[in-house]
Formats: sequence, structure tokens, C-alpha cells
Amino acid sequence: MRKLLLILAMSLVVGQAWAWKPKFVGHRGSYKGVMNTEEAFRNGADFYHFDGLECDVRVTSDGQYVISHDETTNAVGGNLTVASATLAQLQAETYTQTRGGVTYTGHICTIAEYLDICKEKNVFPVIELKWATGINSNDMSNFPGLAKLIKDKGMADKVVILTSMKPSLEYVKTNYPEFKCQFLCSTGWNGAQEWCKTWNLTPSIQVGDFDIYAVKSYHDLGMEVAAWTVNSLATYKSVGGMGVTMMTCDYLVPSDMPELADIDWNDIEPVLDPLEVKVDTAFMYCRDMKNLPENFPSGVATESTRNSAQVAAVKNGVFYVNNYTTSELITYGETGEIPNAFNGKGTNSHGICFDDAGNLIQRADGITKTPNKMIIYRGGDANDCTEVNCSLNNPGQTNFITASGDVMSESGGYVYFFPNGQTVMNAVKIVEGKVEEVITSGNLSITASTAGIIFPINGPQNFIYQVRANGYYLYNKEDKGGYVSSGATTTAPGRNSSVGGAYFTIAGHKLFLHSSGSNYNGGFTIKDMSANKASIFTQPVLGTGGYSANPTTGAWYAVEPIDENHIWLYEYCMGNGYAKYQVYVGEPYVPQPTAVTDVNNSKAVKSINYYNLAGMQSATPFEGVNIVVTTYTDGSKSSKKVMK
Repeated sequence: MRKLLLILAMSLVVGQAWAWKPKFVGHRGSYKGVMNTEEAFRNGADFYHFDGLECDVRVTSDGQYVISHDETTNAVGGNLTVASATLAQLQAETYTQTRGGVTYTGHICTIAEYLDICKEKNVFPVIELKWATGINSNDMSNFPGLAKLIKDKGMADKVVILTSMKPSLEYVKTNYPEFKCQFLCSTGWNGAQEWCKTWNLTPSIQVGDFDIYAVKSYHDLGMEVAAWTVNSLATYKSVGGMGVTMMTCDYLVPSDMPELADIDWNDIEPVLDPLEVKVDTAFMYCRDMKNLPENFPSGVATESTRNSAQVAAVKNGVFYVNNYTTSELITYGETGEIPNAFNGKGTNSHGICFDDAGNLIQRADGITKTPNKMIIYRGGDANDCTEVNCSLNNPGQTNFITASGDVMSESGGYVYFFPNGQTVMNAVKIVEGKVEEVITSGNLSITASTAGIIFPINGPQNFIYQVRANGYYLYNKEDKGGYVSSGATTTAPGRNSSVGGAYFTIAGHKLFLHSSGSNYNGGFTIKDMSANKASIFTQPVLGTGGYSANPTTGAWYAVEPIDENHIWLYEYCMGNGYAKYQVYVGEPYVPQPTAVTDVNNSKAVKSINYYNLAGMQSATPFEGVNIVVTTYTDGSKSSKKVMK
């Protein structure tokens, strides 16, 4: 019977996906107290309940081991240099530091006092070796005294020695093999795997300088990875999702952090070489080329009467734009503004999108009133309309919506909301034009604003989400934290704070497009997510209208697949323009001529003008990239990109 129970227990363990948490280490003690002082250390254990406490060791002129991050005490209100001051002189100083709006006072802490606190609170000490007298890459003559102190305090089996000085680590592991050691690094982890394995130590890597592939390279050699410094839920989820097992924090509360899902390292996809994509402009209308259609939407009242046409949905190369303050639906194509079967009838809401089957979906509830109201046009047909009403589980103003699947079919589809003030996504499942249910995601890393949006990948369990100025985050059955979430910049190819993005695949590579042009003027960068987020293409801005012309604070992108190696990409930026591009590998896709194409090609040409990327106009081509704008006698225009 005992054998049977043991077999059952083992089978449960094998089939279980383990949930876990990393070890948390208080950076310089904690955020509550002057850094590296007794108060900070005690609060790290008592308030935050960290598993370990990190400190920085230095040596005084009279050979005492004290804790100070810098060579001097200036950062905390002192005026002494540690190496040239005695312990008594340092202890006479009073330090002050304001953190989180609270001003703390304290005094220098010795290593002996710190070790006593660690022992009393049952936390492990993490001692960072700074370049100090007798503790540095060239001279470790003062380390034996520190080691004796660690042993005398009964912490030899718990202490972690941390430093970026490789010779010092080799000295410690040679003479004190019982001490656990970590290699403090940023990008230095790359190429250090075999060295770490040889010396039986692990890396502690700066957040932002590694990814899951870096962690896997150590994991495959039987080593764990630590990270510093983790101070937000999003970062915790992101680096935790990479398999980091120890995190150094200033003020993260471990008990508030969710458990993490175990990683199947065999499922981690290999890093591919960056894809070489080409991007050709099929047509472009933009402010810089001075070829915008008459009355093109703009936030500048003197430029247009359409001041609220913020978002575009695209189908078969036609841009559908809703000017919600006048409930006017406008369409644009290769020849400029084109008539539509809706007779200009739009809705009173921002949100407009197509699902994967080409059903046009418009919000029609003003500023997201409850219940929510949507109008669905089957296949984009103005004469086949369905009204849908629902109530979100987590209501809030939702300016921008997206959709996937086929909301008019038996299998159904989803419309995605990221409501203002909420930390969850709501997906409205619609089957044959009727609401079946509203699905709520797990908690997300950031709180939505009115400028929040969902980019679906594979239904409501797998999507990218964004809030303006907060980057892009990944959800895959649970929140995975940062996706493209580095600090915003106005210099391409860095992520800009604008709303907008697109996820797609070409030639087996997962690609993500994000806004990278400055000041809400359009422009984007494509990253190869299968190649460690390598930037593989950057497109300049469409114009220079800024926030005045584009109060939506975003640029809108849509993708229509052609085949495995080609897609059509569409860009709409209020006040600045719109464009159609072909993104491809290998040779460009050449559409087969149609009757419509033949008619367009036979139109009489009135004039041809060339524009360079700086917006300069000429009757003859410039050297390099040219946008060719052809004006026909019937008043229509077309544009394309050529090289000279």
C-alpha cells in the first residue's frame, strides 16, 4: 500500500507545473532607512521580509570592516573618505537620506553589526566587495580578516560574496571554497559561462542586459542566475519569466509578488539570425510631401473639419477612419479619399477595427458607456449590419479596440478592451453576431489609461498590450511582463511613447512593429523577436505635425498577409498621412494585373513630382530614395518609392 501511494505521489509531481518564487535580497538593506545602515537592514528583514540583505564592504584606515557604497560618505551627508578615516571618525558622522518622501538619519554600520543582524533575523548576508584597501583585484591581503569575521559569526555556510572583480572571486574560491560567490556583471555574462562553471560561482546580472537565452546558457551548465535591481511588478514578471532565481530589490514587497510558472527549458526556441527584410512603398500621402488629400483629418482646425478621426481600420488596402464627433466614416485609398457605401455614416466613438474575417466593427457607445454598444458590418458590407450590446466585467473608457477571429461565424471571434483604470483585459466573445461571454485576463503589469490597447496574437490567452508611454508587455496564459518596454526615446530605432504596434510573421520569424518616430508623427521600427529583438528596419516619420495635428498620440498599423514571405503593411497617422508598404524577404510580390489596374494605368498623366526623405520637391529624381507622386487629369494621384 505504501508503495502504491508513493507511485501515485510521484506521478502527481511529474505531471504538475510547479509554481515558485525567487529569493529576494534587500539592496543596501532596504529603502526604509539610510542605505547600508542598521535601520535599512532591520527594515529589510522586518518590513519587507527579504530572504537576504546586501551590503558593500570597505576597509578603514585602522583596518576595520565597514559598510559604504561609495569611497566617500558624501552621498549620505558625510564628508569623509573611508580608506583614510578611522572607524571612530566615521562613527561620529550622522547620515541623512530622503527616500520615498521620508527623511531618515543613521550612522555607519560595521560588518560585524550587519552579520549580527543577519543572524538575528535569519537572513543570508550578501557582501559586495568594492575596490578597497587590501580587497581588490591586485591585493586581497585584508580578505582573511573579513573571512574570519564571517566564520566567527557562524555565517560561512550562508554568506554570498559578490563582486565584479574576477581575480578576487578566484582568490575567494581558492582559499574559501565553502563561501558561495556571485559574479556581478552587466553585459559581462556573455562569454563567462565556462569561467563561472570552472570556479563554481553564478552570475548576478543587471536587469536589461540579459534575456532568457542568457539564463538558459547558464542553466544548461547547471548554474542559476541572479538579477539586480528589480523594483516593479512588470520587471519581476519579466525576469522571473526568464528563470532568474534570486532578485535584488530596493522596495519590492515579496509577499505581494505572484508565484511564477515553472519553465520547460526544452521548449525555449533557439535564437535565429536577424531576418533581412525589404520594405517598398506602394503609395504614400504625407504632410512632408505636401500631397495630403483635401480636408485630411487633423487636430488643427484651420487644416481640416475632421478633428477627431483618430484611428484607422484597413481592409484590402482601404483605410476606414471614423470622425467620431460628427459620426462621419471616411475612406482613403491609393488615389486619395474615395467614396464608400456607408454614405459617410459613422458612429460617435473612437474605436474601429476589422476582425480576421474582414468584419468591420465600430464602437457606438460614445465614451464607452455601459452597456457597451458595437455595430458590426458583415464582411465590411454597409448593407449587412448587426448591433451588439454587452457589459464589460471591468468597465472603463476604452478608446481603442482590436479584434480577432470571425465574430459572424459559428466559431466566433473576440473584441478586445483594455479599460481605463483597470489592470486586466476584457475580451468579448461574439458568435454569429451575438455576445456569448466576456473573458477577463489575469492581472497585468500596468494599469490602463484611455490610451491603452491590445494587440492579439492567439486569442484572449496570448496578446501584447500597451499603454501610451509605458511600452509593450506580453501575456501568454499569464502575464509575462516586458516585451518591448525599454525607456521611451524620440530617437529611432528606440521605442517612442506613441500608441500603436503590429505583430506578424514572415519566413518563420516573429516580428513586432512599434512606433519609433518622434512626437506622434508616425514612423516605425520592426524588431525581429526571433533574433533577440534585433531592429531590422526603421521607417521615417510621415510628417512634422506633432501633437497639434495628431491629438490621438498614436500611429495605427494594420497587416494583411500575402504569403509566407510577403505582407502588406498599412500606416495611418492623423494630421500627417497614410501609406501602404510591402514588407518581404527575397523578391517583391508583384500583383497580377486586374481590370481596375488596367484602367488606372491607362489614365492620362498630368504631372510627376519627386520628393526626397527630407520632403524636398523636384521635377527630376533625387539621388537615393524618391517618393514619386503622379497626378492624373481626373484629379486623382498615386505614389510609389523608387531608388536612383
